[in-house]
Amino acid sequence: MLPTRTSWTVILLIILLLLSVKIETSFGNSIRSRVNQGKVVNILILGIDARPGEVKARSDTIMLASINKKLGSAVLISIPRDTKVKVKGKNTKINMITQTEEPETCCAEVAKLLATEVDYYVLANFTGFENIIDIIGGVYLDVDIELSSSASGVYIKRGYQQLNGKQALLYARYRGLPDADIGRIGRQQKLMQALAEQLMDKENLSRIPQLIPELCENVSTNLSISDMIFLASLSPTINRENVITQTLPGYHYVDPYSGASYWLVDRQIAGSMIESLFDGHRFEVELEEPPWADW
Repeated sequence: MLPTRTSWTVILLIILLLLSVKIETSFGNSIRSRVNQGKVVNILILGIDARPGEVKARSDTIMLASINKKLGSAVLISIPRDTKVKVKGKNTKINMITQTEEPETCCAEVAKLLATEVDYYVLANFTGFENIIDIIGGVYLDVDIELSSSASGVYIKRGYQQLNGKQALLYARYRGLPDADIGRIGRQQKLMQALAEQLMDKENLSRIPQLIPELCENVSTNLSISDMIFLASLSPTINRENVITQTLPGYHYVDPYSGASYWLVDRQIAGSMIESLFDGHRFEVELEEPPWADW
């Protein structure tokens, strides 16, 4: 179950307080201005895995949040990390962009994929993910797979249970099953929903001061403070039943020349996906590879 409308407001207000210490330069076109023009607001959410001392790293999580105030709806589109894109004329995987370029470059590539405008981003480092979950006393989740990692000493059995930070991170990042990255995206969505709900517990709200240093150190955004306040004011207008999740459809492809494995997005579907999702359409994620797969 997704958070209620009141919970969405609280979540955004908490994010506002936690991120206001670390804000990047915002684009000139404010979210309020876009909404007043009747436009959809798109915010790219990036989760990276930067080790100590690293400023940039590959993104493990790439998700576009699209908010339609007129419809009172929101769409969350997950983009597989192996999605093939061209940056500066060279083929690469979309998750590599945050390692070599600025977040704005990733915004531009997602905008091309979905034929839309993506001006805003929130970038979070997984370094603080474990600590955040441990601070709130773990996250309760119905685990659908059995996992183990001898390197980290983490073992997880199937069933409803309380996961600590290390266990939750392993669950969110595991891609060793046949469904690989597509299955992992589903697990990430499931975990984040559970985490959002538990952050709203009275006990966890009292722990917010402990979370502030972790989030300030590991999260950055180009949303202005006024943009975040406006987003918070929009959240009560979005019912949890109107929050739609979808993974970007495509197919697995191995480049015959380089041997690299990619996720090739169906460009025809992607080009009108946001509007189609708001209109009530849903899409199969894994499609058959067409004869003209290479591009």
